[in-house]
Amino acid sequence: MTATRSISEYRLYGAIRSQPMELDRLLSAPEPVDEAAEVLARADRVFTIGIGTSSNAASVAANLLSAAGLDARAWSSADFALYPPAFRPTDAAVVYTHTGRKRFSREALRLLAEHGVASVLLTSTESVLTDADYAPGTVVLRSVPRDPSSMFTVSHTAAMLLSARIAEAVRDGSVGPLARVPAAVDDALKLEPQVEALAHAWQGKRAIIAVGAGPHEPSAHEAHIKIAEAARRAIRSYAVEQFLHGPQVQVHSDEALLIFAGDGPGLDRSRQAAEFARTLGCDVAWIAPIDGPAGASTLRVADVGEWLAPIVEVVPAQLLAGHLAALAGVDGDNFRMDEPAFQRAREALEL
Repeated sequence: MTATRSISEYRLYGAIRSQPMELDRLLSAPEPVDEAAEVLARADRVFTIGIGTSSNAASVAANLLSAAGLDARAWSSADFALYPPAFRPTDAAVVYTHTGRKRFSREALRLLAEHGVASVLLTSTESVLTDADYAPGTVVLRSVPRDPSSMFTVSHTAAMLLSARIAEAVRDGSVGPLARVPAAVDDALKLEPQVEALAHAWQGKRAIIAVGAGPHEPSAHEAHIKIAEAARRAIRSYAVEQFLHGPQVQVHSDEALLIFAGDGPGLDRSRQAAEFARTLGCDVAWIAPIDGPAGASTLRVADVGEWLAPIVEVVPAQLLAGHLAALAGVDGDNFRMDEPAFQRAREALEL
């Protein structure tokens, strides 16, 4: 049997714990937020583009910019590069890439430059991208140093917070109480004892299913990535309504449901998804600023409104990924590169 570890052994843990401080700094960091907002506000359409965790940041950004009144749509950078839209002179784009190394994010930047699309780039302070990788005039915002773990955490919440600042600069008051987000993230970190207990209860589950409705859906997909990367656990993720239209037939009583919810239009269907799982005998964890249905374990986070909620509600999922990795005794920081067969297969891929 594999020996368990402590989450504090992982580099990801320090990154998770650093988020309130980094987000507080980024609230007033001298990044060209107003310039980015001007570029996007002039556009008839805005593409938000990323892959992996950056795809989830792009999805959150599209919601934030839509709340500010823009016509914003999230794209996978691979889809954008391989199946691009018919470009218009009035388009604009935001590209999310933490390291600057991903093939299709770089290709998206090249394509945007080729077609003269006004662009914003959101990347890390240690990104490998240079001026030669994007068009002159691209507005570049830099968030935080590179995440110290292969499980990206602080870079993700930082990208979302800067996106919220841009949306607020487009239309003041459109996304909610942005100044309260760092404290709300700090409060979410205080849920760690409950999250650790949940990890112990769930370590033997067949699989975890993460769901969210509307602006909470990216949090479900981010939980999927984090738990898969760090803990190497079976997990799948869906929009709530998609889950209820087919994938629910796969659910078994020895699985667990992780629900991200808020006090908005998707609340009733989120509750119904939870009640469905509870009726089957599944454990349910409910991450929200309001109590969950009877029988669900509520991880109550601060209410910052639904548009900003993904920055806060993802934190318990990050902690859950780390604690599940520790209980499994695996290295949560190294993307399974300690297994030779996986390493050979992974190194044959160009990401």
